[in-house]
Amino acid sequence: MKKVLCLFIIIFSIILFIWSQYAGLTLSSQGLHKKLTVSPIQGSWIVEKYVSTGLTTIDDKKAKQLLEKVAYFKGGNVEFNGNISKDVKYKVKSVNTKSYFWNSIKISAKSLGIQNTNVQIITINSNEIFFDEYIKLNESTLIKNYDGILLYFHKVKDSCVTHSYNKDNNIKVLISKAEKEIRSKSGLLLGLRYENPKGEIGLSKYSYRTLWISSVDDKILSIEQTKDLLLPRQNGFWKVGVSTKMENEDTKDTLWSYPINSVNPTKPINAKQIKYTKTEGSIAIKFVGGNYVSTDIVQNVNNNDLEKKSSNSKLKIFPMDNLMGESIKLTSILGRETAKSNLSGIFLNIPKNAQDEKLEKVDNNWGVIRRSGRWILRGRMSQIKSKHSFIDFDIPYATPKSLTTYDNLFPSFNVIKTKVPSAVDAYSSPNRDFVVVLTNTKLMVFTIKGYNLGENSLTLKLKAGEMPVMSQWATGSYVDEWQKKVK
Repeated sequence: MKKVLCLFIIIFSIILFIWSQYAGLTLSSQGLHKKLTVSPIQGSWIVEKYVSTGLTTIDDKKAKQLLEKVAYFKGGNVEFNGNISKDVKYKVKSVNTKSYFWNSIKISAKSLGIQNTNVQIITINSNEIFFDEYIKLNESTLIKNYDGILLYFHKVKDSCVTHSYNKDNNIKVLISKAEKEIRSKSGLLLGLRYENPKGEIGLSKYSYRTLWISSVDDKILSIEQTKDLLLPRQNGFWKVGVSTKMENEDTKDTLWSYPINSVNPTKPINAKQIKYTKTEGSIAIKFVGGNYVSTDIVQNVNNNDLEKKSSNSKLKIFPMDNLMGESIKLTSILGRETAKSNLSGIFLNIPKNAQDEKLEKVDNNWGVIRRSGRWILRGRMSQIKSKHSFIDFDIPYATPKSLTTYDNLFPSFNVIKTKVPSAVDAYSSPNRDFVVVLTNTKLMVFTIKGYNLGENSLTLKLKAGEMPVMSQWATGSYVDEWQKKVK
C-alpha cells in the first residue's frame, strides 16, 4: 500500500512540474488570449523608423518627431511619449499575420516586408481599461499603430538609450490606389422591420425599409432610404418583402423576392423570376442574408383559441432562390452531431431518446435574430402541457458564415454602452471609420476615435417598434455602386 502511495505521489509531482514549465508559455496561433502578470515586453525600446499607412492625421513633421522616442516597460509600469500607466496587466494572442494586418490596419503585410506567418498581439490594460497595444515581430522588433502611423521599435541592449538615428531615414509605404479607395469608403445597407397601424386594410402586420449609411474620406454622408429590403447578392441586387391579401375574409401574407431591373428598380427583371412562398397566417422577417431569409410564421387557425394559434408559430429559414421549397434544417447547417452536442445542455434531465426527439422538433423550428451587436441562432419548442404555448432559446453555436457575412463589432458592445447606455444594438464598419448604434427609439452614427466612439455625426428617429433584420457592408468602389441602387 505504501509503495502504491509513493508511486502516486511521484507521478503527481512529475505532472505538476511539467505543467508549471508550460503554464507560462505564450499562445499558439489559434488566436486565444492569455492573461499575463509578467510583462512579455521588458526594458527600453526606441522608435527607429515609421511607416505611413496612407490614412493618418499625423503629418511628416510630427511623425519625424516620434523618431528616437523611447517606450519603457519596467515591472508593472509602461511609459511612452508622456503617457504612463501603472499596475498594468497583459494579454497575448498569436494571430495570422496576413489576416491581422489587412483586417485591422487595411494594409498588406507583404507591402510592409513582414514574412512572419504569425505575429503576437500584446494588449496592455490598466484597471481593466485598455491602455495600449503592440505587435511583436521578434525578440528585438515591436510595431505600434499610432493614429495611422506604424512605429517600429528596436530593443535597446543596455541601459543607455542615447541611440542616434537619421530622422530622414524613415520608411513610407505608398499603398496602392485600390487599397486607398477601399479604406476611404464604407457603406451599410441596414434593413429594418416596423409595425403597421392596426386595422389598416390591405397591410401586413409589418413593413420594411432599407437605410443606406455611408462614409467617404472620414465624412459621414446623409442617410438615404428605400422601401422594402434591398439585398446585394452575387448575381446583383434583389428586393425582399411581405405583402398581404384577403381570401375568404382571412388575411394571408406572401413572402416575396426578386432580382431588380437595372433600368427600373421597382420592377423585377422578369415576372417569371419572382420567387415567393405563402402562408395561411402572418409572416415576420427576422433576418435576411445573401442566400437565406429567416422568418417567424403564424399559421391560420379557424377559431379564437390563442394558445392553439401560438402553437402554430414556427421559426423557419428558407433559401432565397426557392422560397416555395422546404425550410432549411438546423442540422443541415451545423451538422447533426454538432447540433446534438450543443443542444444537449439545454435539454437537461431528459433521456437520450427524448433528446433526439426534441432535436428533431428544433431542427425544423429555428432562425436567426439580432441582439447586442451580433446575429445569433434561436430555437423554438412547443410546450403543450404549459400555460405558455412555446419557448424560445439561444442555440449555443456561432452563426455560420453560410448565413451571415461580416458581423464583427469594434469597439466592443461594452465600450459602446459606456458612451450610449441605452444602446440595444450596434454595427461597425470593416474599415473602422464609423459605428451605427441603435436604441429603442433612435439610430445614431458615430465616428471611431482610437478604441472608443468619437463624435455623434447623425441621429435618426426610429419608427415605433422598429427592429433590424439585415446588415450588408460595402467598401471601396462598391460604395458608389450601392448608393446608386438606393437613389
